[in-house]
Order: sequence, then C-alpha cells, then structure tokens
Amino acid sequence: MTNSLVSDQESELATLLAAYQEQFPDAESPLSYMMGFGPEQLCTILREANGRKIVFSYPGLDQGVLDGCAYHYKEASDDVERGNPITLQELLYARGLPAAAKTKLVRHRDTSGKIDINDLYRNHRPAFLDYQRQQGNRVFDKCDFLVACLGEPGSQSRFVGVFQVLGIERETEEHFYYHLVEVPGFADLKERVIFDWGRAAISWHQWLRPEVGKAVLEIQPKPFSQPFTDYLDFTLSFAELTQLVTSQSPRDEWCRMLSATAGVYLILDQSTGKQYIGSASGTEGIWGRWKDYVATQGHGGNVELVKLLAADAHHGRHFQFTVLMTLPKTMTRPEVIKREYLFMKKLGSRANGLRACLGIG
Repeated sequence: MTNSLVSDQESELATLLAAYQEQFPDAESPLSYMMGFGPEQLCTILREANGRKIVFSYPGLDQGVLDGCAYHYKEASDDVERGNPITLQELLYARGLPAAAKTKLVRHRDTSGKIDINDLYRNHRPAFLDYQRQQGNRVFDKCDFLVACLGEPGSQSRFVGVFQVLGIERETEEHFYYHLVEVPGFADLKERVIFDWGRAAISWHQWLRPEVGKAVLEIQPKPFSQPFTDYLDFTLSFAELTQLVTSQSPRDEWCRMLSATAGVYLILDQSTGKQYIGSASGTEGIWGRWKDYVATQGHGGNVELVKLLAADAHHGRHFQFTVLMTLPKTMTRPEVIKREYLFMKKLGSRANGLRACLGIG
C-alpha cells in the first residue's frame, strides 16, 4: 500500500471515529479492537454502522486466546441507551440494597487462560467464593457491600449476587482474605440480569453510584448453567437442549457459536443405543436445526423420531445431542449431506437405526 493510500485511510478512520464517538460518547472505542480487525476493515465496519452502536468481542478471550474478533450492530429498538433504561441500581435498591451504602461492583473475568471463571462459579462454588475474597491489595476496605458479576463479551456483565463486607478475616504476605457474606433477597435476579459495565471494561471493580445508572441490557430466563467451551467437547440431554434454547438470546455464547457454523450432529437414544445422524446448514446453522427439535418436542420432522414420539410423547427425554463435525456455512446443502453420509458409514448400522431417509437433516 502506498504512503498516500495509508494517509487517506488514516484520515478516513479518524473522521469516522470522531463521528462515532460523538454519537456514542459512552461507547468503548473501536480502536480497542484494532488488533482484531486492522484499519481498513475497521473503516468498513464504521461506515456500515449507519447510526447503530457497534458491540465488539473476542469469542476466545475467556480461554486467553485472541483468535479473532466478532462484532454486531445494535438496532435502535434494542439500544436501551436511547430511551429510559431500567438500571441495575433500580433492581438492587428495590430489593433492599441501601442506596447510601458504599458499594462496589466487581467483574470477574480471567483473561490469562489460567482460570475458567464460569466453571469455577457454576461447578466449584466454594472455590469461586474463595477466589472472590482473596485479594492482593486492600481493595474492599472501604466497602459495605460488593455486587458481584461475571464478565461477558464486550462490556456486558452478568449479575451473580450481593455480598456484605465484614472486614479482613486474615492476611498473609501476599494476600488479604475478606470476610464476605452473601446477602439474601436477590435470588430472582441472580444470573439473569445482563447490564452494561461501561467504558472502563478493562477495570474489574468500580463504585456503584446511585446517580450513574448501569443500564440493564436484558433480563433473561434462568440461564443455561453449562458454559460453551468448544464444539466437540459437550453432550446435551434433550432437557438441557430445551433449557438452552429457551434461555438464550442472540448475544449469548451458545446461540452465537452454534449459529456460526453448519455441521453434522448425532442424536443418541440412550434407551436403545440407536443413533440418528443429522446435518445442519442455512443461516442459523446448528442452532437453527436444534431449535426445530425443541419446537417439535424432540422429532424435528424426522419420520422415525415422529413414530417414537407418537408412541410415547415423552420419549425425547432419552435423547442426547452432540456435534460430530463443524462445517463452513458457505457449503452447499449437497456438500453437507455428503459429510453426513460419511459419518453414517463410519458409525455403521446403529447410526441408521433412527432414520428413514438421507438428506432431511
């Protein structure tokens, strides 16, 4: 690229950034994600924003792998900042958190790849609580309460509880161990409230001030408890798949990742050992196909599965879903079906036990 083209591009980027920051003064700067996109693509993203706010994220950040940046535009109807948003403070104060108390927001998110915070919180709660109370500095000394949350993509945060700070329990040469007691009365909000942390997403703690409202982006049904880690390292019972589909919004990890890929999947009937090999393509990928199974109580339009559910409407409780192979969504339907047929050959007769014909996915 010539020097003049570079100069023109830098000038356009500066102009687009200035206009964007003027429109969204509290938004995180797109320059923060330059490493993921580069100036030319960032110019394109800003041009195509067309008055919409841009939400950036690194899908692999929780694993400490900056392997690609993702973004989407917030439509005006979804942007709570343009109206009169519900705030986190409203929800917490209405349930008894004293507005005059000295309260800190803490956002747990490890970017080193050493700790899986979601797994720690969901599956090893005592270890999570110990992680939270153990600090290298006296950051909670002046606090009456902590409002704990888990870091989500971009500046989103998920509320997980309120804790009273009762001082330092013990200290070592390297750490201070605070005595934290969870405050009852917030169970209906835990894990459901997604709010905007604000511009300083790199900072893991900040004061909760009554006059600076933290906009609530979404109040979800009780979220799916299992964090998404990789396409090939999970199985889901039909009950879990149903909970997953009914609890996810388009911005959540499972929905985003399963929508991003086509693929070949397996349904195992655990009551008989029979298997069904299916495939997914189209705009919503695996996510869209699996939603069909939930909407039809388990059969997804497959003839043999329809027969099973006609005989026993609750037979879907025996089904287990897993991904066998991911494929680009740019693949044609015949190309996807070829991979589906390959897995049917590899897995043999049991893989044909629940299907009447090839190609219905």
